[in-house]
Amino acid sequence: MPNGSFAASMSLSTIRRLSGAEWLLLAEAAVTLAAARVAVLFVPFRTLARRLGTPMRETPETPGDADRATLRRVAWAIDAIGRRAPWRCKCLERAFAANRMLHRRGLASTLYFGIARRDGGVAAHAWVRSGDYYVTGGSERAHFHILSTFADEAKR
Repeated sequence: MPNGSFAASMSLSTIRRLSGAEWLLLAEAAVTLAAARVAVLFVPFRTLARRLGTPMRETPETPGDADRATLRRVAWAIDAIGRRAPWRCKCLERAFAANRMLHRRGLASTLYFGIARRDGGVAAHAWVRSGDYYVTGGSERAHFHILSTFADEAKR
């Protein structure tokens, strides 16, 4: 429900099951996604790029089981808000938000920008990986040629 309120688009039983920590994570995702949208609209990419990480580098793909639950929670919150927000939350905004949320948690990640030919034109996509886990946009990544990467070696 793109233009409905978050709570109105969830079932009452789902709302009742959310913990305080989950509500805080959803609030963080909402604020971060909104900030990402504003940044996409008004901030030059060269300025944004300085905050994304080291250009043309990738973080290791080694799994971090201790962080897997955190990665899943961040992915869940971004998806939950992204599907319901009244503003645009496509792959670019989601990738920027994931990059920031993982950085705040001290988790290394790589943000990818890709491109593909589609219907006589070109399509672009952005996605984020941390370890071997794709936090956003991973299911579509195989269809895109990687143009650029940004490695964020966030440290706890």
